[in-house]
Amino acid sequence: MAAASASAESRGVPALATTRGRFVGGALAAGALGVPALAEDEVAKLYEAAKKEGSVAWYTSPYPQTTAEALRDAFQKKYPGVTCLLFRQTAQVVFQRVNNDLAAGVHAADVVSTSEVSHFTKWKSQNVLAPYVPPDQRFTYRQFRTLDPDNTYHLGCFSLVAIDYAPKLRGSQPRKWLDLLDPKWKGQISLGHPGFSGFVANWTITMSDRYGWDAYCGKLAANEPKIGRSIFDVVTDVVAGERQVGCGVFELASQRKAEGNPIEIQWPDDGAVLIVSPFTVMKDAPHPNAARLLANFYYSKEFSAVCTQTFQYPMRADVPPPNNVPLDRLRWSTVRVEEQEAKTPEIIAKWRATFGV
Repeated sequence: MAAASASAESRGVPALATTRGRFVGGALAAGALGVPALAEDEVAKLYEAAKKEGSVAWYTSPYPQTTAEALRDAFQKKYPGVTCLLFRQTAQVVFQRVNNDLAAGVHAADVVSTSEVSHFTKWKSQNVLAPYVPPDQRFTYRQFRTLDPDNTYHLGCFSLVAIDYAPKLRGSQPRKWLDLLDPKWKGQISLGHPGFSGFVANWTITMSDRYGWDAYCGKLAANEPKIGRSIFDVVTDVVAGERQVGCGVFELASQRKAEGNPIEIQWPDDGAVLIVSPFTVMKDAPHPNAARLLANFYYSKEFSAVCTQTFQYPMRADVPPPNNVPLDRLRWSTVRVEEQEAKTPEIIAKWRATFGV
């Protein structure tokens, strides 16, 4: 079964291995997360080395454009003299961009984040990721501190897939994923595409495993949904009135609602889908010190503050979550790494055959 337990507290993680990062001065990344991996003066030395490099290239997909830009700005404010060059696209576009660079022998990206763990397991098998333990990772949720026992990729974003709907439907909106199969929603549903969006790929695997491909996706296709690329397109469709309901992301929908746009969020009675998106420092990063500085910034209070301001769940456990609703109070499931890796190509092919796009 693809979905893991709904309670994050119930999942253990392997112990951290001690790894050596390519830091200025050859500093060692500590294995014990309870102890700072770098003293403040060493972080200062890392910053000084990063300023000499001048910039850092950040390829990312999980955060919406406006949030990614706010995170970039917060990094540049905290570390003046280091310009963050942001490339934000859907998961598959980022994945292909990196693969094309690697095939051409080009080393352009420093830090890469997508919403599919399978991207990172593939890159790890190709030996193109740098083992590194960000020193401030000790501030994140214990159960998510080690996505990879070899420390080549780490937690970079939490996202929750829920049901978006138009406010005029309140009281008659879909309350669970199965409700989207009701023929009354024919021509009224908006979806992203698993061939472009890692969020949609994870959601599709969950629905297929939980209810069966034909029983769920086959019937969903009969309702003639509008299918874009990014899952973020769903929010745009509902706000614009092009569609009444959709499979969207809680964080962006909440942000648009707070801005006064006509959109509501329903936590599905059969559980939201939690997307755990990793990030990595590339082994041949052109700006290795700036890359590690940005990697550690993921676990700073400034990073988490931007997250909560845009309704993202923070990376730090000591920063209150949006609406003060912690993850362990929500019903959710997630897809295990091995299942993402094994099933994503298959579900993309089946999606195209079923939905015709």
